[in-house]
Amino acid sequence: MKKQIAVITADVVDSSLLSEAEIKFFQEKIEGYNDKAIVLKPRFYRGDSFQLAVKPRAALLLALKFRTEIKQWKEKNDVRISIGIGEVSQWNDDVLLAGGSAFERSGKNLDNLKETGLNIIVVTGNAELDDELETYCYMADEFIKNQTAVQANLVFQMLNGTPQIEIAKMLGISQPSVSKSLKAANWKLVERFLKRYERIIQNYYAID
Repeated sequence: MKKQIAVITADVVDSSLLSEAEIKFFQEKIEGYNDKAIVLKPRFYRGDSFQLAVKPRAALLLALKFRTEIKQWKEKNDVRISIGIGEVSQWNDDVLLAGGSAFERSGKNLDNLKETGLNIIVVTGNAELDDELETYCYMADEFIKNQTAVQANLVFQMLNGTPQIEIAKMLGISQPSVSKSLKAANWKLVERFLKRYERIIQNYYAID
């Protein structure tokens, strides 16, 4: 099997609500990600759209971080994300110039998301697997879309592995308050989605 990667293609939902300075701020946030799972660094195009390539197992985690990254400071905005898993047939250090099935699946399905109203999708090319992942995406997406800025911040911290007690200290609130807000944000569902996704990647691809 040729090496499999995950390509994340995304754009900001309702970017017209953001000023040029705010879009630039978000671009700097995304471009500043220094995660060891990133294979090809994020590149923006058309102002509010971006693409990067990552190790498949980390793709969903990074996608959810990107979404909560913007929602925690701009609650009405979101990031529409298409994850394509597949091969690379044309390698280039600039992600926008690389090519292959992972890139094709990611780019094509981002356009389809705009018609469905869904803000996240994972496509592998395996019809049965894609159907399962799409079901999880539909369930999780409703909760993520409706997160408040406070809830998005808490989920973002949890995605980064920050213990609840540390989050409580950081925000100056009690740990029970953190737990209550995470429950309202449906953190357990998001967490189970992540774990199931990681098992799928490991079972089907035996890769990171």
